[in-house]
Amino acid sequence: MRAAIFHKFGGTEVLELAEIENPRARADEVLVHVRAAAINPKDTFVRKGRFRLFTGRRFPMQTGYDFAGEVAAVGERVTTLVKGESVFGMLDCWRGRTCAEFVAVKPGMLAPMPESLSFEEAAALPLTASTALQALRDEAGIKPNYRVAINGAGGGVGVMAVQIAKLLGAQVTAVGSQANHAFLENLGADTCVDYHTSVVAAGDQRFDIFFDVFGNQTFRIIKPVLTRTGTWVSTVVQPHVFMSQLASGLIGQKRARLVVVKSRHADLTLIRTWVETGQLRPVIQEVYPLAKIREAHAQQETKHTRGKIVISIG
Repeated sequence: MRAAIFHKFGGTEVLELAEIENPRARADEVLVHVRAAAINPKDTFVRKGRFRLFTGRRFPMQTGYDFAGEVAAVGERVTTLVKGESVFGMLDCWRGRTCAEFVAVKPGMLAPMPESLSFEEAAALPLTASTALQALRDEAGIKPNYRVAINGAGGGVGVMAVQIAKLLGAQVTAVGSQANHAFLENLGADTCVDYHTSVVAAGDQRFDIFFDVFGNQTFRIIKPVLTRTGTWVSTVVQPHVFMSQLASGLIGQKRARLVVVKSRHADLTLIRTWVETGQLRPVIQEVYPLAKIREAHAQQETKHTRGKIVISIG
């Protein structure tokens, strides 16, 4: 099969297309014919070697964590899926492999695909929507009428967080560039703040949740604008986040949390329901063919992508 691989850590130039052996589904897995995948910051960080402690150094490595496609084969112990069924999901691991024609996964990492979406649209959802949901619901304990700030609201996770926070009854302040404000308001944001001209941490408003999707606001900086029981949630796997989480759990009511997304069938099913009822929609900036995997990674690294970058595999 065709797959995007790399033989060493580095820039986009290390990515290449290659013919590799098809994966085989184990007894408790399904083989998915991947029709579309998506690119996330995690892909670029892994490619650069930033998470080599988790990925190891065994090459070649593949890339890609989101996927949408059709079940091509079913393991003998799998009873919930049938060949030909359209599914979407994400890998729960550090080594990607969905930017390829086939991927073997456990059934708990996928769900039936929303019928109203194309494969490309469905592939844009799993990791970003799951991250937003688990950050807001599980880490921050969102409740109706909570005041929620989303820093980096125009990116892949951000556009999901704006929509999901509104779905769960919150008042949403979206932090993003002025160029994205009309777009973010259309997604449901109540207020928009331009990070070029305003500093949320210096404002008078207090937030029950500050979701730092972009990853450039520390707990120390944001703590003054949290309510007495407010929560700062980060997506960044760095020492200062771990230290803030540990310290806040010991000495105060304001909390720091790190969201490490997990692939969950129940969450994917909920996301599917929201899509089918018109309450959640994917946002895609551009779709690239698999042959342009380098260009897709380069766009992701600009940190100025509105929504998602998707790879069409066919």
